[in-house]
Amino acid sequence: MKFIRFILCSAVAAASFGAATAQDATVPAAGESPALQFLNVGASPRNWAMGGVQSGLQKNAYAQFGSVAAVPFCDETMAAGASYTMWRPASSNMLAAGAAWNINGTFGVTFGVQTGLNPAYELTSAAGVPAGTFSPFDLRAGAGFAWRVVENLSVGVGLNYVSSSLAPRSETYSGGMSSFTADVQLMYLLGDFDISLAASNLGMPVKSASGQSFGLPMNARLAGGYSHDFGLHRVSAGVEGGMFFGAASAAFGSVGAEYVYNGFVALRAGWHYGAEGCGVPSFASVGLGFEFLGVNIDAAYLIAPADSPLQNTLSFGLGYSF
Repeated sequence: MKFIRFILCSAVAAASFGAATAQDATVPAAGESPALQFLNVGASPRNWAMGGVQSGLQKNAYAQFGSVAAVPFCDETMAAGASYTMWRPASSNMLAAGAAWNINGTFGVTFGVQTGLNPAYELTSAAGVPAGTFSPFDLRAGAGFAWRVVENLSVGVGLNYVSSSLAPRSETYSGGMSSFTADVQLMYLLGDFDISLAASNLGMPVKSASGQSFGLPMNARLAGGYSHDFGLHRVSAGVEGGMFFGAASAAFGSVGAEYVYNGFVALRAGWHYGAEGCGVPSFASVGLGFEFLGVNIDAAYLIAPADSPLQNTLSFGLGYSF
């Protein structure tokens, strides 16, 4: 019981600390965004194909980024995967790898790393002489731990180091913005249904090269999931809604479904609502997956308006579980 109280108190403290420190940050005006927006980008092609639902789904090698508490409920002992996402295809690519270890259905350990590779731009010296090129680089890496407190309830905490390098280091520029963030999640399982309450990207504001502080895209989300086998057929669905806080406030929501035949082929679809400039813009999604002898291959395609930065976004993943 002492450990339970410690986890819950830590969660409350992290949320309170994040909200308090965010008050000292610059609050973006309408149309502006909090810092390190890449923290809103998921790593799992399966999740993308289901509208971006993160915290309401159980099976996920990328649990470090949104669903740490789900690991003790997973059927698999170990799951690992790597993904490549042509995020905002004209501007950046995202690479990610993750692993989740279910320890006897009681504990869960997660690891994850995600990088953003952005287009290079030309550098010039103070004298206007070309000085090569630089590619902005984003990074998120961390580990998490989950505990199945009782039969139907688990709690999980994920810690991440995050950074964004917008320009090369120099005498007047430190090289980018960085911070540590925490994700806290509670998940309750009731038969074929699960309910999740999570707070993500909790952390201190970051400072720009000019010394100005900006809040992180902290958010709270409530999600629900369902999964049931009908002989050779399995149907899963998830719905998630939440609110950004600490910087610009905006609501978001996702809904998605998955149909699996004979444990081999999966068809997925979903929809996401998001406000421009805060979080991920709205999109619809479709996806396909195959699994054989523990090896899974997944793909997702985002359907967005012609003027959306998400138009033609693709995500691919390869994983293994046992």
